[in-house]
Amino acid sequence: MNPLHIGIAGAGLAAPARRDAAKTPVPPDRPPAREPAASTPGAPTSPAPSDSPAPSPGAPTSPVPPDSPAPPPEAPTSPVPSDSLPLLAGLCAALWFIALPHVWFHAGLHAFDVPVAVATLAVVLIYRRALHSPRWALALGPALGVAISIKHNALFIPVLLALHYGLCLLLARRRPHASQLLPFLAMAVLAPLTVVALWPWLWSDPIGRVLEYVEFHRLHAYYNTEYLGVNYNRPPLPVSYPFVLTWATVPTGMLLLALFGLAHGLTRSLREPVSRDSPRWTAPLAGHDRRDGLLWALFAAFPLLLISSPTIPIFGGTKHWLTAYPFFALAATSALIALVRAAALPPRWRHAPAITLLLILVPGVWSTIDGHPYGLSQYAPFVGGPRGAADLGLLRGFWGHAVPASVLDPTTPGAPIYLHDMHELARQQYAREGRWPARATSVAPARARAALIFHERHMLTYELQVQDALRTSSPVEVITLDDVPLTSLYRADAPR
Repeated sequence: MNPLHIGIAGAGLAAPARRDAAKTPVPPDRPPAREPAASTPGAPTSPAPSDSPAPSPGAPTSPVPPDSPAPPPEAPTSPVPSDSLPLLAGLCAALWFIALPHVWFHAGLHAFDVPVAVATLAVVLIYRRALHSPRWALALGPALGVAISIKHNALFIPVLLALHYGLCLLLARRRPHASQLLPFLAMAVLAPLTVVALWPWLWSDPIGRVLEYVEFHRLHAYYNTEYLGVNYNRPPLPVSYPFVLTWATVPTGMLLLALFGLAHGLTRSLREPVSRDSPRWTAPLAGHDRRDGLLWALFAAFPLLLISSPTIPIFGGTKHWLTAYPFFALAATSALIALVRAAALPPRWRHAPAITLLLILVPGVWSTIDGHPYGLSQYAPFVGGPRGAADLGLLRGFWGHAVPASVLDPTTPGAPIYLHDMHELARQQYAREGRWPARATSVAPARARAALIFHERHMLTYELQVQDALRTSSPVEVITLDDVPLTSLYRADAPR
């Protein structure tokens, strides 16, 4: 996972403040030149109005007395150096995302969740440019195809982009025209072609394989998950599930900054003035604001709202709404920029924004370092970390990710082992990497000489079976995170 994708996006949010041009001395026989009014880049400039009548051609000008006092210097437009704000913005966006323990954990897996989150961000950023540029509009289709090829979450992207575009038209009081929809035409035509080109499994029977893929997800197996002391293995989950877990896994300062950025950006997007410029078919929103706050809000809220739906199958943990977090990061960055500019700190406080940002990000960075490599079991400091989460009855982990080091030691002779919640495909991957003892085959508890137990609420019965089969109640090794047990290793030859 490379945080540069988000750092670049965050840095792009902060436009450097205009520097005042150096003033040249005015000769005593010439009047001081009137400075042009600040204008939006690209907008036509017009002469500044004057209260006095314009002099007639050939009329003499009034000389300025040499002893006239010089005009007072203008106040700086931003107390923070203009070259530091983009750097702060980029650091805020990149670290907000990658410093989350659950994001860091999933970034190291052979899985799709963090890659599709990054791909979603890339498609949305290309869409922003496509609204004003035909070249980026043509690039939007292949980019969406790549995202869909990574994971099916990306199928929702064009729906959300169409919703954003429709809301922009509504707020601009305009009607859509088919001749202005090049970005959406590119997604409709080029994205499917890209998916087929990148997925050889479809080539032999495209329609049949697509239907098979849809059927697989329609009948997706349910996961067991513990939520506030209750084990769920059938839908529906409580509607509060994704929101409470987001609060419990994202450090509070980072989350509050992002929520403020979403509210501030959405408010600004809804209050943008209506433009009268005419768009082109290659640039549907040319001359109109792209309403980034609305765009960030849509992509930040939708994944959580989707998982909270009662009809969605039960999935484990936070990985299914990781696609929202890049947009939380961008919202946090916009909040940082807005707060810095609104604070108008004096020059002696110029380092205060960087220090404040550091204090906001430290809990996330520290939680990630403290929880590695068991970041899936890490929780936010405000919740009390892993201990507080255990007291609240929140999930400690899934997928059997916390494996004792002694099990992954190929130099030991090994013995038949009960894998419990570790998937057989994971054991095969460890074997391919040369990290699994040859004799440590997967067997049932009654035939095992060793056993793994992953501590989840619905697994208590399995631990009793293992203790009875191996005739011991004392594990030889226990993996803990802040004294919270995650995995226990039992052996038949251990003291009873």
